[in-house]
Formats: sequence, structure tokens, C-alpha cells
Amino acid sequence: MFPSVNDANRNSRSDFGSWPAIVRLIILEILVLLALAGAFVYYLNWSSEVAMSEFMAASKAQIHAVRVHPSCGDSA
Repeated sequence: MFPSVNDANRNSRSDFGSWPAIVRLIILEILVLLALAGAFVYYLNWSSEVAMSEFMAASKAQIHAVRVHPSCGDSA
């Protein structure tokens, strides 16, 4: 009378209509992962450029401060 659980499993296993949907989901997941990886690499590149420019600006300011203020031995 009522279909058993085994009949439902057999019907779902033989149904190959869902394969295109699974393939589309896998492709979509791969594209999302690639987009996230690209965004992460872009962020790393951007943040390292910002850090390098801040480092260079601080280095230039420190060199300028050393040149402006003579050492204790030179002022006598």
C-alpha cells in the first residue's frame, strides 16, 4: 500500500536528473572559492604596500630627525 523507505531510496538513486544541478553547484563553489582567494591575495598585496609606504615614511622622518639634531659630541 504505502511505499517503503527502500523503494524511495531506490527511486532517488536511479534518478539522474539531479546531476546537472550538482555539477552547477560544484562549479559555483569553485568560482566562489577562486573569487575569495583572489580577494585575499589582493588584500595582502594592498596591505603590504601600505605597510611598506608607512615604513618608508617613518624611516625618512627618522633620518631627517637625526640630520637636524647633531649628536652631543658635535655641538661642543
